[in-house]
Amino acid sequence: MAAEMEAAVEFYSHHGCLVVRDTESDGDVSDWDPEESLWYVDGGSVIFAVQPGVDGPVRCEVWDGLPDRVLPQQIFEARLRIEGELQVEDPAGVIDIRLRWLRGDKRLAVFADDAEFAARVQIVVTPR
Repeated sequence: MAAEMEAAVEFYSHHGCLVVRDTESDGDVSDWDPEESLWYVDGGSVIFAVQPGVDGPVRCEVWDGLPDRVLPQQIFEARLRIEGELQVEDPAGVIDIRLRWLRGDKRLAVFADDAEFAARVQIVVTPR
């Protein structure tokens, strides 16, 4: 099965991070300390660092399956159970992507052009 890009958006991140979560999750990523780690997982929620808006825009792609051209830096990999919708959001509300058809037990991996100040990220969702 070929990978499909499910969403793509370019935005300026006010807080220099993105949150990916199951909308039914009670995961709390407010304890994340970007000085300690570039990403943090709690339950069905993940937060990770991207380039802050003052340095330029971030292009975010969500893929169902591994794309042919994967970005060079893998930021993290986690396993999530998506019971509601897969949501990708900027904490300031600049973007809010919701994909309801990616339900079930999933492997979530994020690839980027730069590990610390990503200007482009690929959120890849595959079966466990």
